[in-house]
Amino acid sequence: MKALRIILFPVSIIYWLITSIRNFLFDKQIFKSNEFDLPIINIGNLSMGGAGKTPHCEYVIELLKDNSKLALLSRGYGRKTSSYMEVSNNDTYRDVGDEPLQIKNKFPEITVAVEGKRVKGVLNLIYDHPNTEIILLDDAYQHRSIKPGLNILLTKFNSPFYKDYIFPVGNLREASKGKERADIIIVSKCPNEISEEKMSLIKSSISCSTPIFFTKIKYGEVVSVFNSSTIKLNSSLKILLVTGIANTKELILELKNQKLTYKHLSFRDHYPFSDKDADNISEIFDKFATENKIILTTEKDAMRLRSIEKLKSLPIYFMSIKIEFIKQKDDFENQLLNYVRNYKEHS
Repeated sequence: MKALRIILFPVSIIYWLITSIRNFLFDKQIFKSNEFDLPIINIGNLSMGGAGKTPHCEYVIELLKDNSKLALLSRGYGRKTSSYMEVSNNDTYRDVGDEPLQIKNKFPEITVAVEGKRVKGVLNLIYDHPNTEIILLDDAYQHRSIKPGLNILLTKFNSPFYKDYIFPVGNLREASKGKERADIIIVSKCPNEISEEKMSLIKSSISCSTPIFFTKIKYGEVVSVFNSSTIKLNSSLKILLVTGIANTKELILELKNQKLTYKHLSFRDHYPFSDKDADNISEIFDKFATENKIILTTEKDAMRLRSIEKLKSLPIYFMSIKIEFIKQKDDFENQLLNYVRNYKEHS
């Protein structure tokens, strides 16, 4: 690994140089950042994938949706379409991407749209839904063509940006200096038990005056992929775990904590499951155990698996997740609510 990093180091220098020059030009307003006449909240990260942006977006939606007309704009990673699209519950992940579809299914009352060019996406949203009061940007931290009113930066507890390297040596999309654009920093995927000393050490390592919060994943109901039925996991169940996400460490730890027996079938992040994969999963499941068995997956994977007709006869469930703040929940929520309130009062 060390040898590979040495080989890739010159490429990382070039990548760092390009991104740093680009950020400098935006900072000096040589490149234009567009501002819009409504609150725009961005949730993103400095690293590539796996920080928990989707459940954090859902947390913010839960907080704001009852008192404001809310819209979410995403790139729609992994979709086969390329133009602007508004997401409906009848779409598939191939049309709009798995994460936007998950959010639309969970919050049908809000507008969800996909567009890689974020300025175009915001303009389309405002044109189609002129009563929109707040736009939430999913994973647009590096999209400097829009200047959000509130920038939320996520970084994972186990691999914080200050311990990472610029791509391709590491996973950073830009230098750690990018933290300076954040209005809020969240250390995500923390362990259930984290000491005050550890949190203080992380804050010291991040080294900035931005408010820093800590969150963990809370696992909830186990829900059928194909209907709304739920089950309780227990030690007598045999589980075939099927995942296609960037990071499964937290889910596997949860299964181990519950002392559950499982076999893991792992695919790459945003994996587009096919009929051939369905045949393979079915064959493995048939041989896996004789009785009292299920297939377990993640909520994001469920958006892709449920579109495969061949799997509909199998007992496939996903484990729902939510974000839980470790202390200072009210401080975080008040900062968001005050931002929205102040914007409305002065607009």
